Amino acid sequence: MASPEQLTAESPPAGPKAPSLLDSLTGLRGLAAILVFCFHYTTFQMVFASGGGLEFAPLTRPMWLTMSGNFAVGSFFILSGFVLALTTRPGTSMANFCAKRVGKLFPVYFVTSVLAIAAIVLIGMPISATNIVLHLTLLQSWVPFQDIYHGVNPVTWSLSTEAFFYLLFPTALFLVHRLGTRALWWLLGAAVFLEFALPLYVMHYFTVAALPGHETFMSTGSRGGDLAYWFTLPFPPYRFLEFLVGMIGCVLLTRGALPRVRTCWAWSLCAVAYAIGTYTTGPLQRTSVGLVPLAVLVVALAQADMDGRPSLLRRKLFVELGKLSYGMYAIQLLVFLPTAPFLVRWLSSALGVSETTLGQPLWKACIMAGYFGLIVLLAVPLYRYVEVPAYDYAKRLYRDREPSPMFAAPVAAATAVLAPAATSTSVGGRSL
Repeated sequence: MASPEQLTAESPPAGPKAPSLLDSLTGLRGLAAILVFCFHYTTFQMVFASGGGLEFAPLTRPMWLTMSGNFAVGSFFILSGFVLALTTRPGTSMANFCAKRVGKLFPVYFVTSVLAIAAIVLIGMPISATNIVLHLTLLQSWVPFQDIYHGVNPVTWSLSTEAFFYLLFPTALFLVHRLGTRALWWLLGAAVFLEFALPLYVMHYFTVAALPGHETFMSTGSRGGDLAYWFTLPFPPYRFLEFLVGMIGCVLLTRGALPRVRTCWAWSLCAVAYAIGTYTTGPLQRTSVGLVPLAVLVVALAQADMDGRPSLLRRKLFVELGKLSYGMYAIQLLVFLPTAPFLVRWLSSALGVSETTLGQPLWKACIMAGYFGLIVLLAVPLYRYVEVPAYDYAKRLYRDREPSPMFAAPVAAATAVLAPAATSTSVGGRSL
């Protein structure tokens, strides 16, 4: 899961005035937070083993929920590239940029990682020192074993991947800003082509069904095998294509090179892609199917906010969930994985119904809704007392350093269509 950006940037001159808040982009994170929770809750479940301990239950996720997690993570990555390109100021020093990225990503990650390690130890499941070190250093996505990149806190492979994006971002932004508009369109086409072509290549030439000697959480035999699954899920260079598409979309938008897109058409395109992806097998389902529709949606939502047009995702519910989405994402498995078996057993006894009955869709939906509410409540202190203070502190560091030429304003900025120089654009309701 990519982490929510809540940044502000000085906008380049020219063009019509944009509103100060691009709340629809924050709201999209809120919607993605709901989708990813539904995906995780129906994908990762634990039950009592015959020996009395806990073990992972077989996958029972409904087919129509298959794409929810894929769309959620894809939107996080595209949004991350779009928002960072939109909000990184020309006068930023490299030290300040790095401090802000660490301050945004690592504090919540560290707190939830420690909680995850403690939970694993308490429930008596094995954990290796190698796994802990790789996890705490954000390197787990580079190792093609499920017990590594899904180990400790299974969802945080996306944060390891996101850290790689941050590493490449200064160079990528420098190059993207200095390409002509036609070259950007060619680069965008190349990124989309690779997003589809690379999974097909990996599926054809790397068909290992399982990597021996390592535990698997997800069955990958029908999805191209473990290597194909790893390549198209956490592998940072491949997932960078989504981040890059978000960056290019932002730069094309600021140059006025994109047509106006009605949000209703963008939502319709996403709905069609969701339906197609539900019945698409293999690695294409996880990344490729949603790339273009989600990028179009991000652009359409940004345009709607800039024009002051109505947007469903500007509603307070979605915006507030968007602000909390990072904490919700990082903590959710730590809440329901170790507690759900005990809750189901207690409810069975208290209500006088069998555990099989509690596994029926209606009961499961009620329990799921209760957990969602609990996770939202737990994400509030993470946001207020960890994420916000850490980021506020980090963004004040090294502000007096020499501006980095990697963030220097390109000549093309003179044709941008965002707010005048006196206006700042914020995403998520907080400033840089």
